[in-house]
Amino acid sequence: MKKLTILLIACLGLTSGCKKFLDVEPKGKAIPTDYAHFNGLLNNPYLGGLQHLKFTATSNAETGEISYSFSILGDVEAPFYMADDVQANPATFNNFSRVQQNFYKWADDVYLPEDNAPEWGAFYSQNYVYNLVIQGTMESRGGTDREKNMLVAEARAVRAYLHFYAAQLFAAPYQEATAATDLGIPLVLEANTEAKGFTRSSNQELYSFIVNELEESIPLLNEQTINRSRLSQLGGYYMLGQVYFQMQKYDLALKAFQQANGLVAKSQIAIHLYDYNVMVNQWYFPFMANMGLVNFPDVYTNEENIFVKQTAVPITSAFATKMLLRPEVYALFKSNDERKKIYSNKGLFSSASLPGFQRAGPGTFNLAASMSNLLLMKAECEARAGNLAAAQADLLMLRKNRMPLSDAQQSFSTKEELVKAILDERLREFAATGIRWLDMRRLANDSQFNNLHTTRSIDGSTYTLKKERLTLRIPAGILAHNPSMQNNP
Repeated sequence: MKKLTILLIACLGLTSGCKKFLDVEPKGKAIPTDYAHFNGLLNNPYLGGLQHLKFTATSNAETGEISYSFSILGDVEAPFYMADDVQANPATFNNFSRVQQNFYKWADDVYLPEDNAPEWGAFYSQNYVYNLVIQGTMESRGGTDREKNMLVAEARAVRAYLHFYAAQLFAAPYQEATAATDLGIPLVLEANTEAKGFTRSSNQELYSFIVNELEESIPLLNEQTINRSRLSQLGGYYMLGQVYFQMQKYDLALKAFQQANGLVAKSQIAIHLYDYNVMVNQWYFPFMANMGLVNFPDVYTNEENIFVKQTAVPITSAFATKMLLRPEVYALFKSNDERKKIYSNKGLFSSASLPGFQRAGPGTFNLAASMSNLLLMKAECEARAGNLAAAQADLLMLRKNRMPLSDAQQSFSTKEELVKAILDERLREFAATGIRWLDMRRLANDSQFNNLHTTRSIDGSTYTLKKERLTLRIPAGILAHNPSMQNNP
């Protein structure tokens, strides 16, 4: 594993500040040659985080020995700070970084030319690894054709998913009527540190690429899930469904979610919802109530996770008592909801009260495939299609694992009531994680179910979320090296 990690680092010499587009100048080069090398690249644990990774490597011309350095340039923070389920702690707002303050204010221009921008770099730096695997695996030594095809399929699917997530920040929210002219993001499909002159696809081109890559790759993936850091058919169908869900193509999303749900039973590792009514007793200590669920499993052992791309932003906010739940969101939790124990109105290491409740623990969160999101997205698709019984069953499945059954049970007579209840459940389940940002983009043009909260105040000023700012402007440093790349309005 150490050799494979060094190999990855050597291969990633491009990642983080490149004068062209992606971000770094390679100082040395090591070329993987065996199937085991390429497979090992995808085992690297650093690929499991939504973080901007910087790798540099040098090689000794006489001995061939590789030396390297590694650093994380930052987490993807925008979805957390820009989401409308949270508000700033006024007592600590001056401790926010300038970029964090700009996110919070939904500012037009977030970055200065000299700023590192993890929101851009995280996806494109990791994308290089998957391009490398796609380009080199089939010609590598060792491995069967089936193993190689499976590995390439996994890399293609995750590469597509990285483009999808980058689009949730820098491409216009998908709208079928305008997709052909709306700006997408650059499609980067080569592991080439010298490439330049990048331009932006249209949203139609972008989402067609993402869907096609997933649909072609899924049949070649492992039907059984054996590792939460590696993609199986279950995770692939989840991704495909989530893409359609974000495109508001709920009928197609439902078909993918049904396929995913049917593959859960074939997993070789435990994948299921935890019963919080039982498990919270093991995770929560009343004498440490301000720490939240301190004994909660990490993202790789969490049995609700299917495929991991985690963020650590909630815990960094909690350490500095930066962001609090908006009171209307906290009020959605009923008294017996065990998820309330995730939140605290005190600092992690202080008995002083906060002016609201912050997410205390668990402080890291998986933004990729999970059982809770699978159930809630599937339920919403069913409700929108008028299949109320199936939607209520999925909603109840989640709720009865979060609170006593008597509180979990609900009854709805109309599609509208049920969809709104599911959207409220999404607010509860994913509060202060960043997932809300995707729902804000998806629901902004939904005339029936738009539940966005578009104003916030801090330091005596009020800020309003314009529809244009559901899309970030391209970082200034990226535009400086790509003068032909059009910026967002």
